[in-house]
Amino acid sequence: MQYFIPFALIGAVVALGIFAFIKWLQRRGLKATWYEWLIGGIGLVLLLTAVQHFFGARSELFPYAAWLGFLIIGLPALILLAVAWQLITRRQKASS
Repeated sequence: MQYFIPFALIGAVVALGIFAFIKWLQRRGLKATWYEWLIGGIGLVLLLTAVQHFFGARSELFPYAAWLGFLIIGLPALILLAVAWQLITRRQKASS
């Protein structure tokens, strides 16, 4: 029960972030393809897994494992999110 509030807040931030991203796409007239959504979704799941691993390892008093796991899982997540972002923006630049 002690982690309900932090993870509920993380869920709320993620939901607001997805909503804001979709609204940003609509305002700019951009459309994401299915594979861009897939790459972004995998990146988001990996990022959330990295955060959960970090909190879990810290609660077990393994700070080195927490940071190392966060790096190992979080870095590919950020790379995938950046790739999805670049695919969308470069396709927009090529079409205009």
